Amino acid sequence: MEIVPSLVCFVTQDYRIAVDGVDDENQCFEYRFDLELRGLVPFFERSISNTLRHDAVARNFFDQLVGTPEKLMEFVKTARLSKVSLAALLQPEKRQAFLGMCAVIEKEATDNCGISGSPCLEDGCAFDGTDEVCLNATLLSEGKCLRACTDVWVEMFENPKSRIEAWRS
Repeated sequence: MEIVPSLVCFVTQDYRIAVDGVDDENQCFEYRFDLELRGLVPFFERSISNTLRHDAVARNFFDQLVGTPEKLMEFVKTARLSKVSLAALLQPEKRQAFLGMCAVIEKEATDNCGISGSPCLEDGCAFDGTDEVCLNATLLSEGKCLRACTDVWVEMFENPKSRIEAWRS
């Protein structure tokens, strides 16, 4: 199953945005913005006559948030999107290079954790001398691995030729 990177917002009955959830979902319309398609994804049935303004509010919100490649790059720096979601926005031939660079970053975190003097296991780091990456070490990096991968992604995404077609302009 492929993961489609998307963003979500809710538009209330009085045309306000509620990003972090809502008190009563029946009082809001949920909108998804597909980052790969660079547009709203219709996924619910409703009467068109009473939602055109809601649609416009959602489109405006997403346009302000990620409407251009530059806005998307700024958003990604704070959003903590997964590596898979970020890779999906790169040309197929660039994805493996991006994920490979992230693997190097994560392996460095694993190695640093192993030599830190306080490994997870009493007998030492289970990943010493292997090419494997320790999930615990990446999590203990306090977000440094994800930030470093995001920085790599931004550097690659700055080049329009590295982007999927929807984000070339």
